[in-house]
Amino acid sequence: MAKLGSSVKKTGFFWLYHLGGIFLIVMAVLLAPVWASMDVFFSDWGAKAINIMISCAIFLYLFLYLARKVRTSANQTLLILTVVEFILLFVVALGGILSQFAVLKIQGPSQIIGLALWLRGSIEVVRAYYYRRDVSISYPVWYLLVAIGMVTLGTYFFARPLIQASTLQWILCAVALVMGVLFIFTGVCAKPKK
Repeated sequence: MAKLGSSVKKTGFFWLYHLGGIFLIVMAVLLAPVWASMDVFFSDWGAKAINIMISCAIFLYLFLYLARKVRTSANQTLLILTVVEFILLFVVALGGILSQFAVLKIQGPSQIIGLALWLRGSIEVVRAYYYRRDVSISYPVWYLLVAIGMVTLGTYFFARPLIQASTLQWILCAVALVMGVLFIFTGVCAKPKK
């Protein structure tokens, strides 16, 4: 910690670190699953935050990774399958956000992650099948095994939910709390001597 503190640049805006740290600590307390059974106005904020974070992660996956796969796909069949994956995951991610407004009900985080894994693994298995016929393209066997593992794990996650929303809430709260403390520590270290 001392080494981290000495490497922080001194700034007059050190108070922004304090502000960010306090915000993160307050959010860690408000998003904790302990409030779910109590009659407070923020009792469901943690569950809603988990749905929104999973949806944002899926959107990042869609637009940073899968959109590039759609643009670079040379095989017509693989292109169609990748577009179908894109559309299905887009609907799931949109459903995770719209569930906050009671427009569309989306299932728990384990089933969403399971669906995403199953779709990606299935597309990669089909891709391996098409690439094995083309000797100019090498498709590694280890990647095929990873794809089969994704299909298996995705099916298992979907059929038997392993990840509960409350577990993700606790992880989110712990990360926010640690980040809040680190921000406050950085703010103390960034305070000018004057």
